[in-house]
Amino acid sequence: MSAVNDDSQMQQLKTGDRFWVWLAEEPSAFEINLADELAVFPKLENSDDPEDNNGVFHVRAYSWRGSPDFTQDFLKTYLPQLPFEGMIKFVKIDDKAEFSIPVATLSFSHGAEAGAILVSPLKYSFWDQTLMILASRQSDHDRKDSALTGSLDSLGLVSLLSGPILHGAVLFSSYFCATRKKFLNGSLGVVPQSSVDCAPIKFADDNQGGLDARDDQTRAALWFAGSAFSSNDNASKIVSYVTALEILMGKNQQNYMSRLYRKDRELQKLALEKIKALSKLRGDLVHKGRRVILSAELERYAQAFILDAIRHNNSMASETFAAQRVISATRAAVAIRAPTDSK
Repeated sequence: MSAVNDDSQMQQLKTGDRFWVWLAEEPSAFEINLADELAVFPKLENSDDPEDNNGVFHVRAYSWRGSPDFTQDFLKTYLPQLPFEGMIKFVKIDDKAEFSIPVATLSFSHGAEAGAILVSPLKYSFWDQTLMILASRQSDHDRKDSALTGSLDSLGLVSLLSGPILHGAVLFSSYFCATRKKFLNGSLGVVPQSSVDCAPIKFADDNQGGLDARDDQTRAALWFAGSAFSSNDNASKIVSYVTALEILMGKNQQNYMSRLYRKDRELQKLALEKIKALSKLRGDLVHKGRRVILSAELERYAQAFILDAIRHNNSMASETFAAQRVISATRAAVAIRAPTDSK
């Protein structure tokens, strides 16, 4: 796959590269004003990372209930100097403000391997209101170290001080380029192929009939599994998957899985290793405030453990465990990638 840079030269894309998408029309008045607001964002001195001062920010907006006078009083009286790598601005809109944010969607063809990026504008209109704008550098929002990222710490402080004066639902959340004065979409990028990309799992034996998922436990576990799968951030995924496992297995998941996989020592050992890895990610997030990354393989194991627990709790038989299907897919992928000797 290749992309065209600003010099109209072809460059080979690699894992980790991101597709930046913006709309072709001229910047709106709102985007121009937002770029002016971000112009005062302090630059990082003596930084070797070009992304630190690249003019790209992650921006969130919330609706503020107070009048302009009340807002100014709030800023002077209640809000201290922020110790974060972020910025808070209150923007008063009198006349109608209109702009669009690009939405990039990946859709697959019938061949399953070929994906198409569909871009459509999401249109916004605001008038006679005050918006609270949160901004952080792209490098801070996306940084790869162990600290939690973005501007949610700033939001946390303001929400603690203001309560329901600040409406909790985000109005928009997007990247923004202060140089182009345009909203950007950076949700899609190049990811490595996973060993479990095409590893569907049969639910149960053919003679088992349908699953009765009306009991609260099964339905709650499926709800959290669906929430995890559709989440865009790893932190939410980890919390939701572990919650689903706790619902099905109880607090001591290792004892549950030791009993569940007791007839296959190899599977039992691997399952315990994976569940420990999931628990460690959750612990690093919840107890230590660290950033977590959930691999596609570990996510597929979490899904398999949930399936196996649902089948076990509902007394549904299956020829193999779901986790065994994931193991087989992983080994097959490794065998395909392994180099062969040539003579």
